Parts: sequence; structure tokens; C-alpha cells
Amino acid sequence: MRRPSEVDNRQGPKDSYALKMNSRLGTVTNLTGGGLSSRVTPVVWTATSDGHTEYLSSLSSEWVELPVDEGCAWGWLRLVHPSDAERAQRVWEDAVRAEAPFEIDWRLRGANGTYRWTEVHGIPKRGNGRVGVSWIGTCTDIYVHEQELLDRLRQAEREVAESLIFLEALQSTAPVGFAFVNRELRFLRVNETMAAMNGVPAQQHIHRRVADVVPDLWPQIEPRVRRVLETGEAMVNLETLGEVPEASGQARYWLTSYYPVRVTGELVGVGVVVVGVNDQRAAENLQSVVMANMAEGVYAVDGDGRLILMNAAASRMLGWREDELRGKLMHPAIHFQRADGSPHSAEDCQLLKAQVKTSIVRVKDDAFTHKDGSIVPVSYSAASLVTGTSGRGVVVVFRDTTAERAGHAEAQRELDVLTWIGRIRDALDEDRFALYAQPIVPLAGGEPSEELLLRMVGRGDEIILPGSFLPVAERFDLIGDIDEWVIKKGIRVAAGGRRVALNLSGPSIATRDLLPLIERELHRSRVDPGHVVFELTETALMSDLDAGEAFARGLADLGCGLALDDFGMGFGSFGYLKKLPIKYLKIDIDFVRDLESDHANQHVVKAIVTLARGFGAETIAEGVERRETLVLLGEYGVDFAQGFHIGRPQPVKPD
Repeated sequence: MRRPSEVDNRQGPKDSYALKMNSRLGTVTNLTGGGLSSRVTPVVWTATSDGHTEYLSSLSSEWVELPVDEGCAWGWLRLVHPSDAERAQRVWEDAVRAEAPFEIDWRLRGANGTYRWTEVHGIPKRGNGRVGVSWIGTCTDIYVHEQELLDRLRQAEREVAESLIFLEALQSTAPVGFAFVNRELRFLRVNETMAAMNGVPAQQHIHRRVADVVPDLWPQIEPRVRRVLETGEAMVNLETLGEVPEASGQARYWLTSYYPVRVTGELVGVGVVVVGVNDQRAAENLQSVVMANMAEGVYAVDGDGRLILMNAAASRMLGWREDELRGKLMHPAIHFQRADGSPHSAEDCQLLKAQVKTSIVRVKDDAFTHKDGSIVPVSYSAASLVTGTSGRGVVVVFRDTTAERAGHAEAQRELDVLTWIGRIRDALDEDRFALYAQPIVPLAGGEPSEELLLRMVGRGDEIILPGSFLPVAERFDLIGDIDEWVIKKGIRVAAGGRRVALNLSGPSIATRDLLPLIERELHRSRVDPGHVVFELTETALMSDLDAGEAFARGLADLGCGLALDDFGMGFGSFGYLKKLPIKYLKIDIDFVRDLESDHANQHVVKAIVTLARGFGAETIAEGVERRETLVLLGEYGVDFAQGFHIGRPQPVKPD
């Protein structure tokens, strides 16, 4: 039998240890007489410096008389053989005083009442927030005397103790909370991190109900713990939200997991692992607020081009909710056509190409398609995005450029206007306006005439139609100079014995010097005033009835005729016809076009003819492009006609 040894102080002081766990340790095989014998299984114990036993592994009850739940205070001494008790107590007290490891052999009373030699090891441990020194050790039943086996056993015990110390240190210092809750929903184990999270000292958790320690969190925790106890299945990574402390004004967030704990196949409780994610959740909340309030649209797709997220601005611009598009391919959903409606293939899609590029893709002029099918002009930036197992995806930031394009278009129009102002002034100064004549033929008697149409001649001799420059001239008060040019040139053409109709703008008839100008030119050219007719649109004449009436009567006094152009497209009341000496009503082209097939237009033309005759005026139909139309106009009693079927405008030869 191995002789008892005294305190072994060969090793320096160890840190204290208070391991609370219930697990079976490994075994060591010993040799007897060169053959294999029974296994040696250590009993693990922890104690305080005053000899209070905190923990005995469950294996102790298999060969030690003292039940596990009686292992407290100095009760362990009554298991020691009376001859060894005094020595055992002295060794313990010396070790506590020196805070040094000890190793001693003594006899312990077994479960059958017989004493068995037992090798006892103890290691002190200090730290981890505990007051004083705690102890961890093992008791090993000795069956053999071989020195080799004993050396190997001591080495195994040291390795076990060091591993346990490492595990306890890791549990105590890791930023992760650990707890063990039994089937009665009480804390049996808790580490310092968990205690700090709960705001309650670790010792005040033990044997207390979880509901009493963390009442604000219990409604969230209880159903999870009960489910694990009922099903034996783990529940992992569940978010738990704590109440908002008034002092901080911030919510508390944890990520919690619940694992079944089994001993020899029996489910004895639930292991709880808690990770604080307050900073992470705060960042997520900030990201959510930013995403929700961004003016730009943002969406992201995975490696297959399927939507994984979309912000509120993108939803507003595209008309789709995120849940409607999530998991769907975005190219065929919103990017399948260009701004002009032509197909946009995936092979040419810059957004999909961004997935494999290391640089950001920027496109200023592109188009997405709204849910209702309308095209949304956009500019965007796209960059590759790592999306976990899906590989590289793409994140896209875009904006609707409708307003921007409208602004650019408006700016371009203003620039064009300024350009036209210069071109009009140059054309006036350089006499680069021209008159084109289009014949007006009688359908039932009367004299033929010509309408003189204004054109601008560009510096490259290109012919510019009046629709390109007259609106600018009217807006910037250049129309008076143009009308003056038309009056002078037109009356000079009439001086050659031709009957002509000249167009004037509405703003010009309100000027006082227009009638005197016409009168001077008539006298200067010695033209028969009856050969000159001035055309005004119905809308222009009616915009200022007093000025229009004065001008019409002034023309009549001079002997000139007045034609009301585009008749039927303006005012609904024709009472002004009684006041104005109008010689001709020109039927608008919209009523002449498709006259043979449009019965409504036929009724309008007949009504205008009847109305004109009632006021002593004649009618002229514009836009005659087919012989059938000309024949029908004659049948309806229209007096004159003009249009491409009769003759196209031709340049008036210079004097």
C-alpha cells in the first residue's frame, strides 16, 4: 500500500477555482502484475477556503458513503479514517494558509463501509471577481502500487484540473452569458457575464426562479425554455428585447439560444447562452431609419439577380412593394426596356455587369419600368456586393430624373429661344425673310387670289417654317418688325396686279401705327386696296375685341378686306360677326380633312357656309388635298378653296 505523503509544495500558488458543473471525467487504466485491472475514476470536488464543499461530481455516490447533497461544511472529515483525520485536516489547513497545491493519500470510507486508500489532489485559484481563494481537486481510489501508473495518474489529474481551470476562466471572462436552468425553472449555474447582463450578482441567481430574477424578460424567455423542456430540441439565435432604462433612453437587445441539457439520457434542464447585440441593433436601427428616409432609391440583388432588399424611396418610384419583388429577378421586372421602349437584353445590362466589376458602375441616362408599365428615367450607381452563400450580388442607388430632365429641357428651350432671338434679328437686318404664294381658287365664280406665307431663309439657304420662330418673335416683341416686313413686301407684290392675302399677328393689330403703315404702303405702291386681304386668326382677333373691331373697321375704310382664319376653332358665340366687317371666313383644315368620310365635319362645313352667307361673307376651305374633297366642297356651296391638291406654296419672285 502506498504510504501517505505530506503537503507537496513543489508547485507555486495556483489561482482559485469554483467550477460548478455536472459531467463525467475521463478514466485512466492502471496495470497490476503486468495485466490490465479495473479503471480508476476520479471524483471532482470544489470547496471554499473554510472547508465548505461546494461541489462533488455525481460519481462520488458510487464508491463514497457520503451522498452528494450532504457534501457541505466539514462533513467530509467524517469519511476519513480516524487515524488519518487529524493529518488530513492539518494538511488542508496548511495548504489553505500557504495557498499552495497539496497532494495526500488517506483512507476514505466507501459505500460498503470499508475504508479504501484514496489519493487526494487540490489546487487553489484566485480571481474572476471572487473574494478569497477557492479550491478544485480530485479524489482517486488507489488499487495499484506501481510508480509508473501513479505518475501517469498524477499527470492525468493535473491535465484535467488545468483544462477545468481554463474552461472556467473562459466562461467567466468571455463576453457571452451562460446559465443553467433546471426543470423547476430555477437558476443552478450562472457566469459573471450573465449576472452583469441581468444586473444581479451571480450568487443571488442560484436556486432562484428565473421569473423573479428577470421579471421584465420572463414573458419572452418562459415559452422558449418550456418548449425546449417539452421537445428536447434547441432554439437558437432568438432576439430578446429589454425594457428601456429611463437613464439611457435606449432599448436593450440580446441574442439568446436555449439548449437541452441531458445527464445519462435524462433531460435535466436548459442551458442558456446570451450575447449582447445592443450596438449591433442600434446600428441596424440607424441603417433602417436612413434607408427609410433616403430620397434616393436603393435596392440590392443576390448573385442570381434576385431582389433581397429595397427601401421606401425605391418602392415609391417604381410602384412595387418590397414583398412583391423579394426573390424575383429585377432585370425582367424593372430593367427590360430602354427609355424609348426598345428591348433591353440582360447581356447588355450594366447593372448585372456590376456584379463582376471591382469598380462602381455609374450610368447617367437609363430607364426603369414602373409597375404600371410607364417608363421612369433614372440615373444610378451600382457596385458589387458579397451576399453570403449566394456569391456576389449588386447594390443599386438610383434617382428619378424626370424633373431633372424637364429642367434640362426647359433650360435647353430657353437657350433655343435666345438663339432664335439672334437669328430673327439677323434675318431682319439681312433681309433674309421670304414670301411663298399658295393659290386660292374660286369654286363658283369670283376672282382667284394667293395667300402669301412667311418663311425665313437661313445662312445656309435652308428654308425655315414660321412655326419655328414666330412664337419667339411674339414672346419677345419682335413680331411687330416681322409684320411690318410682311406688309411692305406683300403690298409690293400686290402692286404687280395680283390679289394677295397677308397674315398678321394678334399683338400687332393693337398698335396705333399699323393702320397708318398699311395706308402709306398702299399709296406708295399705288395698289388697289381691294386686291389686298389681311388674315387674322379668330382667337387673335377676339383676344381684344375693341382693338379688333377698330382694326377691322380701319381696314374697311381703307378698302382692304379682312379674312377670319381658322374659323370654327375659337369662340362658341358668333355675335361679333354682326359688329365686324369680315369679308371671308376661312374654314379650318380640321373640318376639311376627311370630309368625305366624317359626317360631323360635313355638318360643320354646311353650317359655316350658311352662317357666312347670313352675314354677307364668303367662305374659303383650307387644306384641300384630294379631288373628292374639292368636289364635295363645291356641292356644299363653299366659295374658294386652297391646299396641296390645288397648288403648293411657291417662292414669290423678287421685284
